[in-house]
Amino acid sequence: MNQQIMVFILYILLFLFGMGVMTGGMHALVGNRMRRTLEQAANTPLKGLIIGTLASMLLQSSSAVTIITVGLIGAHAMRFSQSVGIILGANIGTTMTGEIAALPMGSLHYIFFGAGLIMMCLPLRRFFSIGSFLFGIGCLFASMTGFSNLAESLVQSPFIRDLLVDSNDSMVYAVLVGTLFSAIIQSSSATLLVCMGFLDHNILSLPAAIAIMLGSNVGTCLTTYIASLGTGREGRWTAYTHILFNVLSVVIFFPLIHYMADYSMMIGGTGRSALAHASVLFNLLTGLLAIPLAGPFGRWVERTRL
Repeated sequence: MNQQIMVFILYILLFLFGMGVMTGGMHALVGNRMRRTLEQAANTPLKGLIIGTLASMLLQSSSAVTIITVGLIGAHAMRFSQSVGIILGANIGTTMTGEIAALPMGSLHYIFFGAGLIMMCLPLRRFFSIGSFLFGIGCLFASMTGFSNLAESLVQSPFIRDLLVDSNDSMVYAVLVGTLFSAIIQSSSATLLVCMGFLDHNILSLPAAIAIMLGSNVGTCLTTYIASLGTGREGRWTAYTHILFNVLSVVIFFPLIHYMADYSMMIGGTGRSALAHASVLFNLLTGLLAIPLAGPFGRWVERTRL
């Protein structure tokens, strides 16, 4: 069992490595352009939401988008009020990872690995960036397959079994598990993939997986908070807003977990797809609900100079 847990950890590291390579490749392709777009175009909360969503979809990391935003605020290239919409959009865009992971890709990760490595060996810099992106996707699918294959044997561990049983029995506990797990590995997407692996074998219930997903949105805020340290008042308030928004979103949607599970299963068909759809619905609805308040909130923070 210790060997299986070590392999499980290696799959998490493979996923995080793949996300880093994929994000690095996309950042090399669109990073400077993305930074200039964030600086110039997010002059209303709705525009910020759209830009944050697209940026997070391209970079496949809400943390990367919020860290760039915090850096721009610290450099006085952006006002705090402009950042609120971007933060809301970043949470929406990163759900694309879950939708990709829910696809029945089989052994296609070998194709992504091969194509990525070939392009990375070519002398052109743009090909290297594209190859990095493809190689990262290959890592994502390989880790997804590994999580699914290991899930049934991992549950034989008393610690893992008790953790999952408690999560199935208590939605509050499941939210806490998602928060702590995501805070430790700093990836809500990896947390989602782990849950998909357990869902494949009916070890974790869909409501519990959705509760863990909700908690993972809170845990991943730690990266933004760390990045905000030393960036000044507005940079810190960007991190505080990220935390506040995600916590309030979980509180609002917590009573609706079972309804979300039923609806997501109806449109998804499988537990894996249902969880991915629930993540999209949660982040999309909370973002749209918060948009009307984003402008007044941003101006209030700037005016009061908390």
